Amino acid sequence: MRFYVSRKMTIALGLAGLLAPSHARAIPAFAAQTGEPCAACHIGFPQLTAYGRLFKLQGYVAGGFVPTPKNFAAMVQAGYTYLNKSVPGGLAPDYPDNNAFSVQQISLFYGGALYAPIGLGAFAQGTFDGVAHQFHWDNLDIRLARPATVLSMPLYYGFTFNNNPGVADLWNSPPAWGYPFIPDELGVANAAGVQLSGLGQSVYGGGTYAALNLTPADLLYTEVDIYQPLPNHTAYALGVGPGPDISGVIPYWRVALQHSWGASSLEVGTLGLIDNPYPAGLTHGPSDQLVDVGLDSQFQWITLTHAFSLQALYVHEIQHWNASFPLAATANPTDRLDEITLTASELYKQRFGITESYNGIFGNVDAALYAPSPVTGSANGKPNTTSFTTELDYYPWNDGGPAIFPWVNAKLFIEGTVYPVFNGLSRNYDGYGRNAGGNNVLFTGIWLAF
Repeated sequence: MRFYVSRKMTIALGLAGLLAPSHARAIPAFAAQTGEPCAACHIGFPQLTAYGRLFKLQGYVAGGFVPTPKNFAAMVQAGYTYLNKSVPGGLAPDYPDNNAFSVQQISLFYGGALYAPIGLGAFAQGTFDGVAHQFHWDNLDIRLARPATVLSMPLYYGFTFNNNPGVADLWNSPPAWGYPFIPDELGVANAAGVQLSGLGQSVYGGGTYAALNLTPADLLYTEVDIYQPLPNHTAYALGVGPGPDISGVIPYWRVALQHSWGASSLEVGTLGLIDNPYPAGLTHGPSDQLVDVGLDSQFQWITLTHAFSLQALYVHEIQHWNASFPLAATANPTDRLDEITLTASELYKQRFGITESYNGIFGNVDAALYAPSPVTGSANGKPNTTSFTTELDYYPWNDGGPAIFPWVNAKLFIEGTVYPVFNGLSRNYDGYGRNAGGNNVLFTGIWLAF
């Protein structure tokens, strides 16, 4: 593979050997810079291969020097949504109650080297949300990456400025780059989710990361970041207002160990964050505390014919309502929330993909947090929701696009999601007669990158 090599080439090659199993997102800018097809860095997209992880670890500079026009790219996600039962009032403002076409996203990207000799590169995305009818800043990751050695062991370390806890990650099990890769914005949203999944683009911050070759087959990755909530005026200016009302800073941590052998690799790790949100409507005074602690794992087996992946994520959130409970905004002084995601995918001959995924959210009863309301409420005060998703994909240009534009790529997809339980119950879950199966959704469309 053709890629930029620093003066300490042996360190880079050592890491490459470790990572090779023998969100950055898939954007043509990276393929254009490196001279490789999208399949070099991605299993379909956006799942990273070993080379994709190395490319990201080294600061997006492989094959580049300074910004050029080829570092800019665009993306369109468009599709059709069908729910098992219509949603009174519409799936979203200006949309019908069912059977809706949408252009979910139109995104512009910069991806690649800013100044490769020092390992400075970036992934930056701005998006027009076709459902919300609004432009906003999207995922951002600016990196400065450097090689070194520690006790004769190859090391890559760096610094990141980003706007989403986990966006700097190398694996596809954490929420920032995890499944679903193309969520249906017109589907019915469940009542609760952990903070690890909900802070993207509403915060900004940075930190440091390091990847150390303990042995030729074992990589230890660590990352620590500190985030701050966007001020309201900045959040509105960036299209994500209002900003989150959170007291102080938000620490985020990540530790992962990867072992590689033959055509396979296995990663196990932990991640988490702590934040202190104010009760709704307040911006000062006492605050609550949310503590997320997660465990994750990813297995990959990649050959010329098959690319098989397994991802698992478990997040436990402890919710201390130090401020909300005295205001009667919650029924309990302390609650818990657990989320489990299990995903298996296979890509055959870089053309045909299938994904099966399970997601489960479980929490205790809190009648104030989860109250009855049409469609989105909970009749029994529980957030419990389980879903099973099957996705079929076809990639016409995964090994390179047409001669006139070799860096174009596309995913044609069909996703079907069923909900055995939604917001605590299977039947009449909202207290207004809607069943969990009414939210079963079929979503089909195209993800085009060019």
